[in-house]
Amino acid sequence: MTSSLSSKTYLSKLKNYFSDLLDFQSRIWVVHIFEDSITDQSFVVNEDAFKEPLEWMKKRDYQSKMLDRVDKMKISQVIEIQFEDKMHRLMRVK
Repeated sequence: MTSSLSSKTYLSKLKNYFSDLLDFQSRIWVVHIFEDSITDQSFVVNEDAFKEPLEWMKKRDYQSKMLDRVDKMKISQVIEIQFEDKMHRLMRVK
């Protein structure tokens, strides 16, 4: 019985791992960076193009608190993050 329980626990953990992995690779954000009226920028960030979750944000030195907010976003949710002297508006589209 212990073996059966341990197998179920292992399979459950394995299922959760792959579910998280697939979710990370399917996330897409539209990121708009407000600098001034001439140099605003927009990006489509597709995690399929990266090796780890939130890699685009990490490369731009988002703080861990910011990364947590972005990681917890639900589809169609919009958040704004004050980053240095710029405002980043992120919308999770997938």
